Amino acid sequence: MLLSSTQPSFLGILPLLLMSNLLHWEGVTSASIHHNEDDYGEAYLKDLFDQAIKLSNNTMALTIEMRMIFFSDGFSSNMFRKIVLDFLKDHKHMVETLNSCHTFSLSVPETLEEARKISLEDFLKIIVSILNSWNKPLYHLETELRCMKGAPDAILIRANAIRTLNRELLETILMMLSKVHPGMEENTDYPLWTDLASLQATNKEHQFFALYKLFYCLRVDTFTINLYLKYLMCMLYSDDICTSVKFYEDP
Repeated sequence: MLLSSTQPSFLGILPLLLMSNLLHWEGVTSASIHHNEDDYGEAYLKDLFDQAIKLSNNTMALTIEMRMIFFSDGFSSNMFRKIVLDFLKDHKHMVETLNSCHTFSLSVPETLEEARKISLEDFLKIIVSILNSWNKPLYHLETELRCMKGAPDAILIRANAIRTLNRELLETILMMLSKVHPGMEENTDYPLWTDLASLQATNKEHQFFALYKLFYCLRVDTFTINLYLKYLMCMLYSDDICTSVKFYEDP
């Protein structure tokens, strides 16, 4: 999932891009992910998937909108552009920074073949870990933005909405897990975010660098979760989403 020294693209770490060959994959099956109406309650579980994908789509869209505002609004545009220009001058620094998102410590599938070996339960646990790991940074993001002079309402509104959607999506995934594995206790072991000091820095450049990194990592993880959910929906239900062009677009 990591950028290599010869892979400068800002999208270079987006996982599971090899999943695009599903466009040519007929008769979707899996040895690990089973479709069993008696075990899962097919209709209810599918409704939860529909709800989860809707929440994920909304989270991803708001994340993209918020990053665009950061690059266009006078509050932050100069700082964000400076960060990008500095990255272009120092490729090593760029790679180190963009490879240091706190969720990258998780063991996740990076190819379709790896994904096919993971059970539905374990896939959902991965998503729960990612979502849990964003509770703290999203809370502090909203808190710090409200304290920053000149932060536009458009960003504050989206920061609050993303935090709410993350919580709602987590609750939905946990309900899905309770259907797949009744009585299972929630795993509280998830990657910890350690950039709070940078986000609260009095040095403006350090603070905006922390914001840039946070939004970059959030952008990666919202895309990852969305792709995982659509993949699972496809595997379980052979849904129309399997052949939808939007399934494979990088929004």
